[in-house]
Order: sequence, then C-alpha cells, then structure tokens
Amino acid sequence: MGEEDGLGFNPRTLHRSMFGQLALITVLFVGFGVYFFTIRPLLSVEPSGVADPLARTATRASDVLSRFAFAEREKPGSGDDLSQDPVLREIEAHNPNFRYFVRVNGQNYRRGEGTPFFISLAFDRLERQNLSAAYDGLCLNTARDEVGGRGKSFLAYADCGGQRSYYEYAGIEHPTTTAAASSAQLYGKFIWSYGGLFLFTVGAAFVVFAVILLINMLRIRRVAAMARDLDPDALPGLFPERGLPLEVTPLVSALNQMIVSVDEAQRRQRFFLSAAAHEMRTPLTVLRTRLEILDEGPLKDKLVSDVRRLTDLANKLLTLMTIGEAEDAMRDTDLVTVTGRVVGERETVARKRGLDLRFEREVTSYRIRADPGLVETAIGNVIDNALSFSAEGQVVTVRLDKAGWVRVRDQGPGIPADQVKALFEPFTRISTRGRSGFGLGLAIVKSVIDRHKGAVEVSAPPGGGAEVALRFSPLQTEGDF
Repeated sequence: MGEEDGLGFNPRTLHRSMFGQLALITVLFVGFGVYFFTIRPLLSVEPSGVADPLARTATRASDVLSRFAFAEREKPGSGDDLSQDPVLREIEAHNPNFRYFVRVNGQNYRRGEGTPFFISLAFDRLERQNLSAAYDGLCLNTARDEVGGRGKSFLAYADCGGQRSYYEYAGIEHPTTTAAASSAQLYGKFIWSYGGLFLFTVGAAFVVFAVILLINMLRIRRVAAMARDLDPDALPGLFPERGLPLEVTPLVSALNQMIVSVDEAQRRQRFFLSAAAHEMRTPLTVLRTRLEILDEGPLKDKLVSDVRRLTDLANKLLTLMTIGEAEDAMRDTDLVTVTGRVVGERETVARKRGLDLRFEREVTSYRIRADPGLVETAIGNVIDNALSFSAEGQVVTVRLDKAGWVRVRDQGPGIPADQVKALFEPFTRISTRGRSGFGLGLAIVKSVIDRHKGAVEVSAPPGGGAEVALRFSPLQTEGDF
C-alpha cells in the first residue's frame, strides 16, 4: 500500500478519518467484550477435566475397553479385535508403557507386561467366591481411577447375576494427537459459548456501520472529484446537495455559494474587459484617422505606431474575452487548410523582414472539430511570435505531423528556462533583441487550446531557437467508437 489506498486514506492520519475512528472504537469495544465475556469467565470457571488432553486420552481408552467388555458379556465373540483397534494403537504409539487387561466370562484379553490389578488387588479371589450367584439379586460394581503405577490408570469390575466383566489399563503418560485436537475444539466451544453472541453482534453492527459509512464516503468523494476538477475559467453547474449526509450538506452548500460568487465576479470582469476593449476601438480609430492628416515626420510615425499598438491590444483583449462563448462555431475543420492559409497570409510579412517562412506537412488532410477562426488565431499568434524573435536570413518552419501537432520552430534566441512556466499567462512578456509586446498572444493561444481540449508544448530543439507545438485532437467518427 502506498501513502493512500483506493479510498484516499493516508495510513498515518487514519485516526482522523470517520472510518478509522469507527474501526478504532470497534477494536476497543471488541477487546473489552472479549475480556469481559470470555477471558474473565475462563479465569473464574474451571473447565471440565475432559478438556485436559491426557484425561481425554484416558477416557477414550475407557470407552473402547468398556464397549468391548459389554459386547463380550452380552454375546461372546461379538467384540472387536482389541489389538487392531485404532484408538488403542494410537495410544500405544505415544505410550510405550501402556497396558490393558480385560476378563469377560472367564476369558482374558491383555496387552503389555506386568501383573494386572485384577490379581494384585484380589479381584480373582472375589470372582472365585461367586457372591452374585450365592445371593440372588446381588450386583457388585466398582471403578477406581489412578490405581497405581506410572501415568493414568483405571479399573472397572462388574458382577451381576453370574455375568462378570472386568477391564483395566495403566501407563498412559502422554496424550494422543487426536485427543489434543479434541481438547482444543472443546476449549474453543467453551469460549464461543461465552463470547460468541457478543462477537457476532459487534461484528454485524460494524459491518452495517461500515457499509453505511462507505456509501456516504463514496458520495462525498464524488463531490470532491468534481471540486478537484473545477476549472475557474469554466465553472460548471452547482454541486448536487441531495443524497449527501446531513453533516456534509452545509459544506457543499457553502461551496455552491462560492461557485456562484466566483462566477459572478468572472462575469463582471469579462464584461468590463470586453466593454473596455470594445469601447477603446472607436476612439482609437478616430485618433488614427486624425493622425493621418498630419504632416509627415518622425513624430507622426511614432504616434501612428503607438495608436496601432493600442488598437492591437484592444483587439487581443476582445479576442481573449470572447473565446469559448460561441458554442455553434465548432464544426468539422481541415487543419491542413487552416494552417496553410495562416502561413500564406504571413509570407509577405516574412519576406519584407528577410525571413524564410516554410510550411511542411506529413498529411494531406487532418480533420478536427474546431472553431476555425480561433484555430487560425492561435496558429497565427505562434507564427507571429516566431517571426518577431527571428533575425534577417533565418528560417521559421511550420510543420504539421501525422499526430495533429502543429510545430512552429524558429532560429531565434530561444526562451529562457525560468520563463517557460509563466509563458502562457496574460501580460507575461519575454524581451529579447529589443522586442517587446503586451504578453497576450500566447495567453490567447492557451485559451484556444483549452477551448478545444488540446495541448501545447514549448521546447528548445537542438541547434538553438524555440519550438512551440499545438495539438488538436482528430475528429471522431462513428467507426472510432
């Protein structure tokens, strides 16, 4: 996992998120419940001895031997072969001193060396006295744990109505693997009986809360994504307030109010600049006309040049303010034709300055959906800049490649690296070779490119100079989808 996961969480600040706080509270609550409902009862209640793996092993041995003794007593020969019993064989594998002795109806079944408890404790003499036959209705039964020897031992004697059975075992010192697993299962059941309901309740509640929280977080992230992609120059409609948590609605409402305020401020700014630029054109035209009737001389030339520059500024401001307002102007356009026309219009100017303006193309046609007037303006501004910063005898090349890039390259002084980032900001001027401008040409280019969802790049090619590349996306047809 990186700094953030798929939902935008930063693990270092997870405690500040609603989901992290919910998870932390759940962990603390579950920890308290596990102690209070599971660990604490286990500390105060002694589990049944059957949970002890060694005791469980001894119990399994008793079960096998008692079933065999009962079956043989009821019907001789019906008992299974004790030497092949899997339980006894497993016990033997873990306990080399294990032995057993079974006597039913005068028949002996045994395993292991040593004197059986049946003889050492005189059960054989008791059998010879035949008390149950001497006293009608008498039943003798006895059972003893830990009779003697190493490990766990046990014996059981039964004599009722002349039917006698006896079995014993000794030497169980180590539990079997099956017994240990069974003990763990029993212990787990014991824990679950105390804390299972609590854990299930907490887990279900956490899942429900988490699902509700995640759904609301996805809604919040949708609004956040819209805000992150917000373009101040092209504000969208208001963000939806319906379907959001009540806790977040005031924030979204405040954001919508901010959008309305910013949009209104932009409208006033655009209106002021457009109106100012438009109103400046008439008096500037009148002023230029009046200057034309003055006597020829350096002062007149200077005044006419200044008026021309002011008129150009007004025209560029008006162009910058009106980009993107006419939606119907977008139509199928041939980029080769538009670029060729722009280059042709500037060939005369280039020749007068002693420059070689060339147009190279890798395709004969390249269709785009665009406003042809704006595309001409953008390409023309880039070419004008290249011509402006080129010296007599140099070459300015305009090349249209197969990918739709219009690349304008000059052999001028180039663009300082520290000014590239601010190059497309309004009123950013690059002054080299005594050239200067208002810094609106490339700002208009950037606005046109943004309007067409294209791209613009500035680079310093080998050999000096600068290259400005404009990218226009090709026109999509039904076959492209």
